[in-house]
Amino acid sequence: MNNIKDYYKILELPTTASLQEIKRAFRRLAQQYHPDKNDGSNIATARFREIQEAYKVLSDPKKREAYHYQRWYVRSTGKPFASAPLTPANILQECRVLQQYVASMNIFHLRYDAVSLHIRELLTPNAIGILHEQHNTAINHQIIQSILTSAQPLPKKFYIPVAELLMQVAGDDTTAQSTIEQALLQKKQRHLWDKYKWVVMLIITATICWLMYRYGK
Repeated sequence: MNNIKDYYKILELPTTASLQEIKRAFRRLAQQYHPDKNDGSNIATARFREIQEAYKVLSDPKKREAYHYQRWYVRSTGKPFASAPLTPANILQECRVLQQYVASMNIFHLRYDAVSLHIRELLTPNAIGILHEQHNTAINHQIIQSILTSAQPLPKKFYIPVAELLMQVAGDDTTAQSTIEQALLQKKQRHLWDKYKWVVMLIITATICWLMYRYGK
């Protein structure tokens, strides 16, 4: 319940704002951040969607009442409101939070589908567009490395879609591409070993037994 956004802050309004004030704030901000007026900027698009999301909740009396309860709960726990990853630095921060979570988990209790989903939620088309738009190579490399670390425990079928998303983040960065390709190659090799290691071990065991029989006479 604490993973909610501060819709009042998004619309630049006090919590006592009337419906008319909410409508006026929405029209003003929607016009300011509309993608068509910002040359299709991914940052403006993400901000515009936040504004729409906030208006959809605060303009509906029932949804607003339910939101007020959630908002009160978050404030009472002393935890911060959720914030959308609208900058490369924020995206990196969210990636590191995931990395720390995965590192703290017992691998046998880790839900691969949940980790994969979380990564896809971090690397949305909007987020990738923002990373390309800002073109901060150093941060992009850190994001790629952080996600690769988080995805390391994932089986091949969950890992490949993550690698594909990271290739989108890399774009034409050959260094980043090489890092991802190397990690993917290691994952495929590990997958093959896990798949056939029992056969290899069986062959080795049979060979040892045969040699002991042959030369033990």
